[in-house]
Amino acid sequence: MGGTLNTTRNVDLVGPKKLGSSGRPLPDDLLAEILSYLPAKTFFRLLSVCKTFRQLSYDSHFLLSQSCHNNVISGFFLHRRNISGPFFLIDPYAGVPRKSLEFLCYTNAIILGSAGGLVFVLHRKNGALCVYNPARGTRCRLPSPPGKYCTRSGIAVIFMNDGDEVTKDYKLVYVSRTPARSSLHHCRVYDSFARVWTMDKELDFGGKELDLKHPVVCDNIVFWASSHSESYERVDQYVVAFDVRKERTQIIPLPKEAAVVYFDTIGIGKWEGKSLCLIHYDMYTWVFVLWLLRKTNDGPPGWVKAHEVSLGQIGFREPSYVSSIMLSEVATTTLLVFTILTEAYSYNIKDGELKKLASSEIHFAKLIPYSNTLRPCGEQEELLDEI
Repeated sequence: MGGTLNTTRNVDLVGPKKLGSSGRPLPDDLLAEILSYLPAKTFFRLLSVCKTFRQLSYDSHFLLSQSCHNNVISGFFLHRRNISGPFFLIDPYAGVPRKSLEFLCYTNAIILGSAGGLVFVLHRKNGALCVYNPARGTRCRLPSPPGKYCTRSGIAVIFMNDGDEVTKDYKLVYVSRTPARSSLHHCRVYDSFARVWTMDKELDFGGKELDLKHPVVCDNIVFWASSHSESYERVDQYVVAFDVRKERTQIIPLPKEAAVVYFDTIGIGKWEGKSLCLIHYDMYTWVFVLWLLRKTNDGPPGWVKAHEVSLGQIGFREPSYVSSIMLSEVATTTLLVFTILTEAYSYNIKDGELKKLASSEIHFAKLIPYSNTLRPCGEQEELLDEI
């Protein structure tokens, strides 16, 4: 990667540049728009073609446009109890640099989450928080978050809009368990534009352990589902919503029909890019049920059943324990992604196609989705010489 980008310390974060000569048949802005639809791997192959493409690799407007147009899942980081496993590559055209992924998966770091092509990592040795772009081999160190670092933590990212549908700055919501066994969680919010932590509070997230590695962001609200791990109270499963603007939480009960027992699995995702979707897998009936959260005029939001399918219907011959479950949207297609034992699968809700994505040596692993994009890490990003 060092031969691809000589330096990224001075990436322009203001807007698109003029790209030089006017002798080309296409205007600069139109050419940049067309090229922004290319996958990262294809774009890197063009850097040696002409100076124009080299200039684009330093232009933040182009990099952000490319990240918006290519924000589909390229693969998954595996983890179990904050121990990282191998990377599952599901898009052979993504061109994810292998060295970058190996660097991120080493044992002295915790992958807190990933969004928009950025991977947020907490280093165990010193508690440093960094954001990485594996595709470009770059990193940006973030200011230390308030309080002590906790291994049981996760992040959610709310990308901001700058007026022309190209997002540049973001709000980082960093949540961790408090040391005491209570419903309180340590919630901090980081503003990438101001480069400061704007919030540091303990909020009530309910009495259950939360699946902090798999948030869903809808507008300025972040959702997490509860999980069975380390459950110490007889509290029904639920979804918690955190309103970033109002700095408050809300507990949303599951639908009554989705009675969750010990071996069931729940997850959440985004349906058609706008609605929160609850995914419930019933171990005893082998059935996945998808519920959409809908707003009501005169009361709290309610759940509406959207889809139901069993493992038997999609090709499995016996019930299995599902350890991780989520949704992945590609164009107009919605995929149900889940893990059974050491294998990951995807089920196409539209046409019913089942695919085996990959296998690993880690039993009951969970998945952190990653999209291979060119999004800058920040104004003070640096090139990683290690990779």
